[in-house]
Amino acid sequence: MEALDLWTSNSNSLTLVIYDVERGTENQDAFFEVHIEHEKLAKVEEKQINLKDFPDSNKWQGEITVDGLHFGYTKLYVKLVDPVTSRTERSIQTLEVIVRRTKRVADNTLTYTAAAIALLMFINLGTVLDLKRVASIFSRPIGPLVGFCCRYIIMPGLALGLGALMFKDDKRLQLAAFFTAITPSGGIANICNIFLRGNVNLSLATTTVNSILALGMLPLWVYLIGPLLYPDQKFNLPFIDLAVGCVGLCVALIVGVMLRRCIPKTTRFIFRFLKPFSVVLSLCLVILTVVLNYYIFGEITLLIFLLSLCLPLLGYLLSFTLSKLLCRTATDSMTIAIETSVLNMTLPIVLLEYTMSQPMADMLIVVPITSALVSLCLVLIFYIVRRIFGWNRPVDQDCFDEKAFLVEK
Repeated sequence: MEALDLWTSNSNSLTLVIYDVERGTENQDAFFEVHIEHEKLAKVEEKQINLKDFPDSNKWQGEITVDGLHFGYTKLYVKLVDPVTSRTERSIQTLEVIVRRTKRVADNTLTYTAAAIALLMFINLGTVLDLKRVASIFSRPIGPLVGFCCRYIIMPGLALGLGALMFKDDKRLQLAAFFTAITPSGGIANICNIFLRGNVNLSLATTTVNSILALGMLPLWVYLIGPLLYPDQKFNLPFIDLAVGCVGLCVALIVGVMLRRCIPKTTRFIFRFLKPFSVVLSLCLVILTVVLNYYIFGEITLLIFLLSLCLPLLGYLLSFTLSKLLCRTATDSMTIAIETSVLNMTLPIVLLEYTMSQPMADMLIVVPITSALVSLCLVLIFYIVRRIFGWNRPVDQDCFDEKAFLVEK
């Protein structure tokens, strides 16, 4: 066989043949052992095949059992041990062992549950939208255009550069970093802007524009860069999922706006609990993704952590600098920088599962999950610092201020 396919927590039996064995009177105590290169991925039954037990044909054939432990790639090989001389010899031929993670029911529901939470989040955020300010933003769409350039030009370039620097010998991790950088931030970035008193109208406008344009930009980037990083892989994209996500986002925002206009008492109630409700939804989304993918934390390395730190941090600094160079206000610049630096956790996982075979996809999702968690930790630190020094207050009319909404007639 070319390779042995295993599932975690399952066992497979295979036929082992040892042949071309030269026997002499001096090595009758020698014996063969079967080994796995990475023992944390798979386990082979302990079996000692004594040379003196070989038939006259100098060939031995029998069954061995291999157990899958953890997803990944490893090799199975045979070793000859001579206890008299303490010499060992490893077989030239090896068998590739592919261990795939056993799928659970929860894996299939992750995407739908995350989508439902995201829809609730955007309905909640839609009640905050000021249509007059949104109209003024799109009448002079410099802010959304800057956000578009930061998301689909600066971040992909940054991910490619950092990936080539840190993972120069691993194109697969470079691809995972690239997927992490090109996906729109999603609703968590909007909630971060609420807490940091950013321009929520600009934040939602940028998220909506980037999510709609993702239908064109994601295929463009993936089909352009993907074959260069991973030439042997056939890239498939979840176009239907992307389209449904865009439509759902727009519909959720419209529902939120209609609630504000038609049932103002309800929206005033929402305003009072906007922050805690947003925190609960965000935590549900993050905890759900992390708990269902808990197994990836054993795959985190120092280089993966450094990439996860540098990507959002440099993304924030570059996008904030670009916004200021284009004469955006401090509030708008911070809003665009948060939109750029808060990384999506769910969509890169979907992209990897569609484009990469298993178990490679499971091995690579450590990059988007770690990057998204680190970006949220950076925002939390930024928020704490602003609160300590008294900087987290409205500085212009575009800043989000829940008190202003509560007294709105």
